[in-house]
Amino acid sequence: MEHDDLPTKPDDPRLAGWYHTIELGKDRVSKGKFDHRSVVHRYGLPESLKGKTVLDVGTGDGFWAFEMERRGADRVVAVDVPSMGDCDWLPRMRARLGEAIHWDPWPTNFRIAHAMRRSKVEYRFCNVYDLSPYTVGKFDIVFCGSLLVHLQNPLQALLAIRSVTREMAVIETVSDPTFDDRPEDPLLSFGYPGGVEKEPGEGNSYWLMSSAALEKMLAYADFDSTQPQGSFDLPPSGPRVTAVVATAKPWQRGT
Repeated sequence: MEHDDLPTKPDDPRLAGWYHTIELGKDRVSKGKFDHRSVVHRYGLPESLKGKTVLDVGTGDGFWAFEMERRGADRVVAVDVPSMGDCDWLPRMRARLGEAIHWDPWPTNFRIAHAMRRSKVEYRFCNVYDLSPYTVGKFDIVFCGSLLVHLQNPLQALLAIRSVTREMAVIETVSDPTFDDRPEDPLLSFGYPGGVEKEPGEGNSYWLMSSAALEKMLAYADFDSTQPQGSFDLPPSGPRVTAVVATAKPWQRGT
């Protein structure tokens, strides 16, 4: 994307309707559905990532990839699927997408943010299920935020994430406020958050997890230890999410 074809004013319509709120330089900020800036400390990320390589899985508009770059990572790779039709839809829902199957807001927004921030983050198309040392390589730190809720097979996704993790993975996913009353129980709830769907599957959301459930899945995915970071609401109005830092077994980290 050419630098002379980028938003120059705060009210540029190309900055509206984003998933992430991202600072783009000067007085320009994307108008995201979520604003993670006030909760970045809730994820358990190291303050400095100097000397580290980082993979951001399901990057969306790129907020977390750019945050890793800001923290000094030597290399950041951001991956996501190319378009709406590549998300993990039920077959009958994918068949109904029509022209929306080609809708690609996040790659477009990512490229705008990348250019405006003069970023060096590398961007690739890759489904989480296809992650492997052969497709993307291995990384010291792997980040995955608010993706598992949209996957029919979250354990399979965590196994793929583990295969490319050398040291640590930071996983955040959508939870349920009622899970907070039973913090020791590995609780799962199936269905769209809040139950507001005209038809099952139309929201492309499936699993809600307690922190204990996410920790247990990470253990099944062969992570060595986990450190829950607690539950919190994504600004400005939710949903409730939970984050866990998982470390890889030292003798299995590889190179």
